[in-house]
Amino acid sequence: MTSKSKSLERIRALFERQSCWTIDQLKQELHYSTISIRRFLKQLGYYTSFTHNSKWYTLDAIPRFNNNGIWFYHDIGFSRYGNLKQSILHHIEKSPQGLSARQIADIFSTPCHAVLNHMYKSAMIERVKAPSGFIYVSAQVEKKDQQLTQLKSAQPIDPRHQKLSALSAVYVLVEYIKHPQASFTELSEAVAKKQIIATPEAIARFFAEHDLASKKTPD
Repeated sequence: MTSKSKSLERIRALFERQSCWTIDQLKQELHYSTISIRRFLKQLGYYTSFTHNSKWYTLDAIPRFNNNGIWFYHDIGFSRYGNLKQSILHHIEKSPQGLSARQIADIFSTPCHAVLNHMYKSAMIERVKAPSGFIYVSAQVEKKDQQLTQLKSAQPIDPRHQKLSALSAVYVLVEYIKHPQASFTELSEAVAKKQIIATPEAIARFFAEHDLASKKTPD
C-alpha cells in the first residue's frame, strides 16, 4: 500500500469512528498539514456543514439526507446542496411560489433571517410583501414572474411593496421617455403590451425611490 493510500485509509478510519471532524481535529489526530488534509478530503469526497461557519466536515458516503437534502449529526447540519446560501438559493429556485422565512427556517431547522437579508441586499434573491410577511423568490426574471403568478393565485401580494425587476424598469423608463405625461396606470398598460409585468403601484414606488419625477398617484 502506498503512502497516499495509507493516509486516505487513516482518514476513513477516523470518520468511521466519528461522523464529523474539523480540520484542526484531523490535524491533531493525523499530524498532517492543513493543505494535506484538505487534499485528502477532496480525493475522498466530503461535505462541509451549513452550521457552525462551515467548519465541520463529513465524507460523502456518511450523510442520510432527508427529502429536503438536509442531515444533522447532533446539532451540526449538512446540506446536499452546499453551504447555507447555496442551499437556500436551491430551495427558493425550485419552489413554485417562493418561500417565507419561516418555511426556510423549517427546512434548515435554524433561523435564517440574517442570511436572507444579506442575500436579498446582494441581489441573489428577490422578495415581495404578502399578507403573511415577506416571500423570497428567484432573482431570475422569468422564474420570479412564474413564482409571483403562482403566489398571487394563493394569496394577494401587497402592491405597496412590489418592486420592478431590472428588465421591467428598463421598459417602463423607455415608455416614460416617449410619454412623459403618462400616468402610472398608462405606463403599466403600455409595457403589458410587451408582455412585461409592472403594476402601477410598483412603478410609483420605483419613481419615488429614484426621484425621477413628480407624478400623480396611480388610479
